[in-house]
Amino acid sequence: MTQSTQYYENNQDANIVRIFLIRHGQTDHNVKKILQGHRDIPLNVNGIKQSQRLGEYIKEQNIKFDKVYSSDLIRCQETTREVLNLSNQNMVTVELNSDLRERFMGPIEGMHVNDAEKYADKHGKESFKDFGENTTIFLERLQRGISSSINDSISKNNKNIALVSHGGAIRAIMGWLQPNVEDITKIIVFNTSVTVIDYIISEKTFNVRFMGNTNHLGEGKFMVSDLRLR
Repeated sequence: MTQSTQYYENNQDANIVRIFLIRHGQTDHNVKKILQGHRDIPLNVNGIKQSQRLGEYIKEQNIKFDKVYSSDLIRCQETTREVLNLSNQNMVTVELNSDLRERFMGPIEGMHVNDAEKYADKHGKESFKDFGENTTIFLERLQRGISSSINDSISKNNKNIALVSHGGAIRAIMGWLQPNVEDITKIIVFNTSVTVIDYIISEKTFNVRFMGNTNHLGEGKFMVSDLRLR
């Protein structure tokens, strides 16, 4: 992973598609520790403010997206809207893609994390995470969503794109891109954090420039309140 003091800068290299991978803003389910999965939960007031701050920061850094690819769930759509509004990029094309959704959690969607653990124990599972979408199928779906976004970008000569997705999805993507980094999937992906990834076209490889930037939210390290909900 390449660390840089300049996390936000437009790419001008025709051989690179720069991906700004953004997690959606906070929802009430995030606060209440309720498992969301595919449940279509809107942003709460704080989530809207987080998204607006990100939009303002992107404007300050003079980042211009050629296109935005977003999960079709409302929390990602609302995040996209606020970011584009506050960065004065309302004319940027937004493409909704269900492949960028969070992992489907099956029967435990809508449960508090404690209740999900009890449900798992009752049904002989080691973890509530054993329910829902198979992790291999989940990752294949995300890879398909990323590949389609990159191929579309290459065909249109787009050099800077945003992908708006979910915490679990982003961790799965990072585990795929950096399999040799110990416990990469345990890293906290905070609401509206930004991970910057370069896709090198000629080599068909990815370079992770930075993960989970929250500079727009102010100083300090932002953490989720419950590590079971990383």
